[in-house]
Amino acid sequence: MHPFLKSALRFALGAAILVVGVVIMKGLISLKEELPVSDRPTPARAVRVVPVEIASHVPLTPIEGRVEARYRTEILAEVTGTLKLGGKEFREGTAFQQGETMMQLDDREARLNLISQRSQFLQLLSNQLADLHADFPESAEAWSAFSDAMDVEKTLPILPASSSNRERLFVANRGILSSYHAIRSAEERLSKYTILAPFDGIVAATTVQPGGLVRAGQLAGSLIGQNDFEVKTALHARYLATVQRGDTVLFQDENGQTIGVAKVHRISGMVDPSTQTATVYCRSFASKATRSQLRDGQFVSGVIQGEAIEDVVVVPNAWIQTGQSIFVVQDERLVAKSVDVVFSSRSESMIQGLEGSDWLLGEVLTTAFEGMPVAPQTGE
Repeated sequence: MHPFLKSALRFALGAAILVVGVVIMKGLISLKEELPVSDRPTPARAVRVVPVEIASHVPLTPIEGRVEARYRTEILAEVTGTLKLGGKEFREGTAFQQGETMMQLDDREARLNLISQRSQFLQLLSNQLADLHADFPESAEAWSAFSDAMDVEKTLPILPASSSNRERLFVANRGILSSYHAIRSAEERLSKYTILAPFDGIVAATTVQPGGLVRAGQLAGSLIGQNDFEVKTALHARYLATVQRGDTVLFQDENGQTIGVAKVHRISGMVDPSTQTATVYCRSFASKATRSQLRDGQFVSGVIQGEAIEDVVVVPNAWIQTGQSIFVVQDERLVAKSVDVVFSSRSESMIQGLEGSDWLLGEVLTTAFEGMPVAPQTGE
């Protein structure tokens, strides 16, 4: 046989054997049954659940601010004199009641000068009484009564009113009118040697000492009111819907103890565009029987008790998901239910949109998802 034909025959035989092998392999593969494919089941996770409790709740708006005395004033001396010693002295920390003498300057010289002026005025009036009786008999009794009532040690009585223009000019020309008003001015100036407390307060600072010289125009100290305070706070705009004038405010210390009670007194009519806050003033006033623990300059925090909101559920803020939804458990699976957040504080929110038969996921699960199988646990 020719060598070429011999090689061709071998090639054809090898190809035939290969084709037969492939056919037999495919036939065997087709006879094998396919195994069923299934997803791996997710095990149910034990979670804590709590029942929904729909009720009426009072929103507690958190606030903080600095206490300021509602009444404060600087004490200025209008006359020059020595601050007297003894009695209740004008010193830092001393409390004074409204109308009580805080500072008494030595007024002996001014008082003696005033007595001298009154004596001279009485002499002037006595010299003119005869002419007044003769020319104005209708006013004679009034002028006699005025003269009899004068006491050089006491404040001048009220000057009789002139019954005619002629009488008014007579009194003015004789110097009676000018002398009278000069004395009244001196009497007013004499009263400035005694400085009275304009309100109930405590001396916050002093720049003078008893026995020292106080000059006219000198700042003697400052007085701050007692038991009447204001707390100025910046409230975020989201809280304004639940805060009204007259709402009760409770101020607390670092241990959570109430140290003062106040009322919302004023609310700013505008919102700061940069901070989105409005200024709220809370006024605290305590009687003498129930003194407040608030002090001027003290930094405090507290809550504003607004009007109760009906048919809400209170939940921690961490339970609310993005998009204002919350997980409830239905048929042992998590379901995200949309809710309306009607009020939110730093830690809790009041929501609506749940039913009384719902059970809430009572813990924070970072791996929670819609449809997640769970094993509800109602215990702590």
